[in-house]
Amino acid sequence: MKLQQVYVLSLIFVFSGTTFANPSIGDSTAANANQKIVHRLKIKKVSDLDFGEASPGDGPKTVLPDSIETRENASFEIEGEPLRNFQIILPARNSVRMVNGIGGANREILIQEFSSNPSGVGMLNQTGKKMVFVGATRQAISSSQKVGDYTGQFFVTVVY
Repeated sequence: MKLQQVYVLSLIFVFSGTTFANPSIGDSTAANANQKIVHRLKIKKVSDLDFGEASPGDGPKTVLPDSIETRENASFEIEGEPLRNFQIILPARNSVRMVNGIGGANREILIQEFSSNPSGVGMLNQTGKKMVFVGATRQAISSSQKVGDYTGQFFVTVVY
């Protein structure tokens, strides 16, 4: 009796498995998995942003990004996939300070706004290169601003 039950159960499993594999009930197809490898987007600083000289009490100064490298604007060489667009991300308004020494009262100068050429989005040329120029506006110099050299660091980011 036990042997018959095992035999019957085995036949049920065999037939039920065959039913699901029947091509007249289901269908299948193939799909491809794809991946394109592109040149990594790189940015290299060519020159720094330079506001020149100022005296206590001087007004704000704007350095324009311009379309060529000047003695004041910052410039960057971008390299990547030829003829590909990329986005330029600049520091947020009022997020960068130039400091003298350790900073503090009358030892900081705020950079208020950054701009670039091209503005926002650029396109790499046929050889995968593009120059980006950056300018900014620094705040007015306080009449009690300490004399000396001021420096601050900022980041320019590029992404596809």
